[in-house]
Amino acid sequence: MHTMKYRHHLDAIRGFDPPRSLDESGAHGRLINLALNENSLGYSPRVGEALAAALGEASRYPATFCDALRNKLARRHDLEPERFLFGNGIFEILSLICSVFVGEGDEVVLPEPSFGWYTIASKVSGGRVVTVPLREYAIDLDAVAAAIGPRTRLVWLCNPHNPMGTVVASGALRAFLERVPPEVAVVLDEAYGEYAAAPDFPDGIALARRHANLIVLRTFSKAYGLAGLRIGYAAAGAETIRLLHKVKTPPNVNHLAQIAAAAALDDEDFLARSVAAVRQGLADYYACCDALGLGYIPSFANFLMIDLGRDGDEAARVFLEEGIVLRSGRETGLPNWIRVTIGNDEENRRVFAVLRRLAADRQT
Repeated sequence: MHTMKYRHHLDAIRGFDPPRSLDESGAHGRLINLALNENSLGYSPRVGEALAAALGEASRYPATFCDALRNKLARRHDLEPERFLFGNGIFEILSLICSVFVGEGDEVVLPEPSFGWYTIASKVSGGRVVTVPLREYAIDLDAVAAAIGPRTRLVWLCNPHNPMGTVVASGALRAFLERVPPEVAVVLDEAYGEYAAAPDFPDGIALARRHANLIVLRTFSKAYGLAGLRIGYAAAGAETIRLLHKVKTPPNVNHLAQIAAAAALDDEDFLARSVAAVRQGLADYYACCDALGLGYIPSFANFLMIDLGRDGDEAARVFLEEGIVLRSGRETGLPNWIRVTIGNDEENRRVFAVLRRLAADRQT
């Protein structure tokens, strides 16, 4: 029995339950992890070269504000450096945002389902989460706006949506931001933004120039392939960034992550290859699912939700037996679905083989 006193609203929070580790092995040898939406191409060769050159500096503390990287991003986006904050992945920045904007009993509006850490970070700060259901697997901005009340302090949005892969169009997002009271913070998580092929996909950082209450999040974990180094960033008004820096640990992003991110930004060819590989992989998945009569949600990210018409937990176990780790849709309210990361050609072919087997079993 736990005798130390702690914050009992933590009892309502479920701890993070990661999928099976890549270090584990299945019947077919080392597991293929298609559950975490990592980059199947790895990272840019320039990153490897930069890291090798920087290893001799590992005995020094890193730059507290990621100065070199911050200046590079500022030039790229034509924003003042003071409008950027860096974190040990987006996870840390979510917690920082709640530390600044959410207090005991404050309301936080969240489309549901969504990325799970939005809820955890909000509840840890004592916030009350007000959920808004998706409409046709996408964020219903009208419903989100209607849910904002006098106690609302924060709105969470992700674009492309995680886990559905759908997007909010630029015009709809601009209209929504005009409706949000200026004292309510809006977080726009664009972790998968590089993959979005929609012609009307909004540029959140450009919108942050016009809306002082908008906080845009981006990461180097997905399209840039640096998930193991843990680095993401926020772009917002200078005053917002100043507040976030008050609760950020100094320093929080390690030196090698800063070096790797700066090198990754310089290799636009690798980024283009990563995006092209995902789009081709999605096209291959669509063709496979269409041939098998399986439903899916067209995706603008590097993952796909697939309707198997059978229990997603059971299907995930079948994939695991074949050495493939992916996500059941049950945790997102779609119990007959799975979510799979777009892998390389060989990984995708192995998934297709299992999908064909499951589809055949369904017909017998």
